[in-house]
Amino acid sequence: MKILVINPNTSEEFNRKLSETAKKYALPSTKVKVISPASGPKSIEGIYDEALSVQGTIETFISHERKFDGFVLACYSDPLVVYAMREISTKPVLGIAEASIHLACLLGSKFSIVTTNDRWAPLLHESVKKYGVASRCASVRTTGLRVLDLEGGGEGSVENAIEREALAAVKEDGAEVICLGCAGMSGFDKALEKKLGVPVLDGFVCALKLLELFDQCGLRHSKTLTYAAPESKALTGLPSRFSKAYLKNK
Repeated sequence: MKILVINPNTSEEFNRKLSETAKKYALPSTKVKVISPASGPKSIEGIYDEALSVQGTIETFISHERKFDGFVLACYSDPLVVYAMREISTKPVLGIAEASIHLACLLGSKFSIVTTNDRWAPLLHESVKKYGVASRCASVRTTGLRVLDLEGGGEGSVENAIEREALAAVKEDGAEVICLGCAGMSGFDKALEKKLGVPVLDGFVCALKLLELFDQCGLRHSKTLTYAAPESKALTGLPSRFSKAYLKNK
């Protein structure tokens, strides 16, 4: 299987981190490539950053869709671009938040998300509602970190901030599972799991392994309603490459 991981920010350090994680977890038969769009924000810290990343992410997906069997969007905000990609392809596309949140519900009655800056708390509460599991979410805990603070790969202050909030989620909020709420937290899961004594989920690993399961079992997203191909139409002021999605799905 060939999996393309699209990191919608432009941090090459994040790409290297995700590539290292993929080497640890992917099956020997799975080939994983991690890339970022050619344009976009260095980090995604909120809604405006997310919006700026969308066009470059879609362009990257359209350019590479034919060459891969499945796709991961490596951003915990799981923007609507995930659903857009499902519309314009018959191949599976997973976001790391959706993957880890649903797996968390299989591992415990309540889960908490530990993420970066404070603005993500209301946004991730909305995501949990969207995925239909709000009653299973014990809390969304924020560390106060900037996304780019995670580039260094786990200096003490970063690890301590994540551990502090994860421990509070377990002890104070009743969480039985912790979801690491940023792609930049990839690789922190196992050390934290040993300290907490509860499952800790790396969303990137969850999405990667689910795609391998989809491939092995021949599973694809339903194209009947929600992810049906978009109807062809004229595009104004946009590059012609965006029309390829309409032509492909005729």
